[in-house]
Amino acid sequence: MPAEPSLARPVSFFRLFHRMGGWIAYIPLVITLILTLVSHFTLRTAERFDAEGVEAVGTVLGRDIRISRDSDGDETRSYFVKVGFTPDGGAPLTVEQNTDAATHDRSAIGTPITLWYLASEPNMIELSRGENRSASAVTQGIALVFGVVFLVALWVPARRAIAALRARRYGARERAVVIEHARTHITVNSRRLYRLAWRDEHGRDWQSLPYRRDMLRAFPEGSRITVYQGLTQAWWEGDTGPRDPRS
Repeated sequence: MPAEPSLARPVSFFRLFHRMGGWIAYIPLVITLILTLVSHFTLRTAERFDAEGVEAVGTVLGRDIRISRDSDGDETRSYFVKVGFTPDGGAPLTVEQNTDAATHDRSAIGTPITLWYLASEPNMIELSRGENRSASAVTQGIALVFGVVFLVALWVPARRAIAALRARRYGARERAVVIEHARTHITVNSRRLYRLAWRDEHGRDWQSLPYRRDMLRAFPEGSRITVYQGLTQAWWEGDTGPRDPRS
């Protein structure tokens, strides 16, 4: 639920940050953390193959393509190859390995295939030497991209929130006239949000952060409100809260 206009006390940086879309930054942050963990564990597996990987020749026993669809109907194809081999000093094993399309396509059923398994855990295999290390590098690269997205998503609302707080503390405190309740494309719980639109003493038009329309009833068209002039725009006192008289 959107916050109500704050005319009684100053609004904190973090509240403004979240209201200006800062919460979106948490999405790429979570993805970055998950991908970083996946990359770390995949790299640990690659190091195990470097230390104890044993080469063997097995037989392709089967292939499979599994198709999944998301809510939008987009398809995702996963490729699997089933191989049978006998590790040194052990019993015959059958392992189904998730692999890439190229490995799947060239693995004809009944043909021999070179693989690598862990001496301490023979059911863990690689069908391409170093595939875990390559997967770790790719995952790390994707994590880096999402890390950059996180920084951008953090910086944009943080800069706006700082600008609003600086205007509240240092900017000229002026009166403005409400010209309309501007309809937005934003809905929360199926309820449309609106922005308070006003014209300042210099004839420039500005808008507030989004609110439910019932929260703006106390500020009808033609009423006068208090705004703070910043370096690049004016901010409504209802968004930032009143100036601390001690500042």
